[in-house]
Amino acid sequence: MVSNAFILTLAGYTCAFALFALSINVMLGGLGEVPLGQCIFFGLGAYSVAVGMVKYGLSFEQSIAVAILVSIAAAALIGVVTLKLTGAYFSIVSWGLSGVAMVAALNLTHFTEGPLGIFGFPPITMGPFLLTDPRSYLFVTAALLIVVTLVLYYVRDSRFGCALESIRQNRHLAQSVGVDVFRQRLKAFMLSAPIAALAGAFCVPYTQIVTPEVFSVSNTVDGLLMVLIGGTGLLAGPIVGAAIFSVLPYFLDLDPNIRILVFSMAIVVIMIFAPGGLHQIAKKLMARLSGGNHVTTAR
Repeated sequence: MVSNAFILTLAGYTCAFALFALSINVMLGGLGEVPLGQCIFFGLGAYSVAVGMVKYGLSFEQSIAVAILVSIAAAALIGVVTLKLTGAYFSIVSWGLSGVAMVAALNLTHFTEGPLGIFGFPPITMGPFLLTDPRSYLFVTAALLIVVTLVLYYVRDSRFGCALESIRQNRHLAQSVGVDVFRQRLKAFMLSAPIAALAGAFCVPYTQIVTPEVFSVSNTVDGLLMVLIGGTGLLAGPIVGAAIFSVLPYFLDLDPNIRILVFSMAIVVIMIFAPGGLHQIAKKLMARLSGGNHVTTAR
């Protein structure tokens, strides 16, 4: 029997990782780019909290502020180099940079403690909320997820969002009508980075340890699966995908290797029959049902 505390904590972790899926969707759904190096910002968020709290005695809120600033600066630096590339070239270079980040975390032992990682956190609090308490953790992460989703909703309907959509549809045509393609791509990258950093930071109360594996591209792959399962058409898509990907295996008691196989097969099936993810499947179903009702009424 799964305890309520475990369910609440898992739900909180799911909300935190859904932030990471949303950050990936800024690039994938907004620009059509696959950011395999997004785990860099996730790792920077986690390490900012770990180093800040354990080594420098900062509060959780101060560490998050550092994580946001560091991630934006890193995105600006990385973006200037990588965003001149598109498609597979951008994905491969960003993937390579995530490997560089992992090697750095393994070797900068003065800050990261190497492969052993950083643990032994003081009580992690945010305002009056103790984040090691399952209910508080879920409340804070869910509230943050709602706020970030609302921000992205308004961004999508802004001039900046329209510029991104035009670039996703046809970047050469967008440039021909006066859109600064590189600048808008860089702004999108710098928007996605702090969201990923927040995800990494808010996963720490759940994991209670930060190791170089936070820079692993497998984290990005998990986030991509969440986006693809939920669909890139809606902001809620990555959140639905995160809930399915994070919660379902625990209740089905799937072995990690079996889980990878099941979700990989699901992705193949979805990409063949419904590239828009579950959102597209739901729309087709609703269309069929409404069509059937219409025919029945006509008779």
